[in-house]
Amino acid sequence: MKAPGMICFLLLLVSGPAAAQDSNSWDWKIAPYLWTVGIDGSATLAGYDQDLDVSFSDILSDFDFGGSVFAEFGKGHHAVAIDYTYLRLKPDPTPLPPPDSTMSTKMTINILETAYNYRFDGLNSTALVAGARYMDIELRLTPNINGPELPLDPPFPQEPVEFGPSWWDAFVGVKTFSRISEKWDFQFYGTLGYGESDWPWTLQAMFARRFSNDNRLGLGARVWGIDYSDSNGFMGEYAAIDATFFGFLIGYEFN
Repeated sequence: MKAPGMICFLLLLVSGPAAAQDSNSWDWKIAPYLWTVGIDGSATLAGYDQDLDVSFSDILSDFDFGGSVFAEFGKGHHAVAIDYTYLRLKPDPTPLPPPDSTMSTKMTINILETAYNYRFDGLNSTALVAGARYMDIELRLTPNINGPELPLDPPFPQEPVEFGPSWWDAFVGVKTFSRISEKWDFQFYGTLGYGESDWPWTLQAMFARRFSNDNRLGLGARVWGIDYSDSNGFMGEYAAIDATFFGFLIGYEFN
């Protein structure tokens, strides 16, 4: 995990206290939302290193399809949460040695997160979080080759190749909730994991506009770091993904 990400995580982890409601009745919230994802990283497949690059300026053109839903059910100090995300992305092609040739990438991502929350003061309060996250990523590399005939063994695959790693990570984290004005709330969520990938981490900050029915319109940002490798990989070769996912969040929370 990169040092700047760790420093930001620790600073936000100890950020200010949250105002809260105290209630022993059952509560729930469901929030469909959209994560407009950018990517900065790389993937290794069949002995070939491919850049994964989706910048903020390219998000709309490279974002193929995606959607997410979050749900939380609880009573008093205790709650369980489920968060599911589906993404389909097309990062920028990487140039290949033959003139006018590129290697294109298509990514399909499924993320399922389940967690227990210990809420210090009930609904909408600071909480300690422990859970598990399932990641399923399907990568497809497709060479688009032009120009003269290639040598017998070029340093990249000449046919489409696919790699579909999936794995589980456990994580711990913290959520904070603060009422910053009569109609606006601020929420922070950060996690640090351990498991089949190498110390995955997440940071999320959200401003929410509260309405009279207590539903909320949320606007924020999320950053997610993963570093996964598989020594078996494609046809017995080493395969890996080392990337940071980042982007804006927009969603509507029903209570």
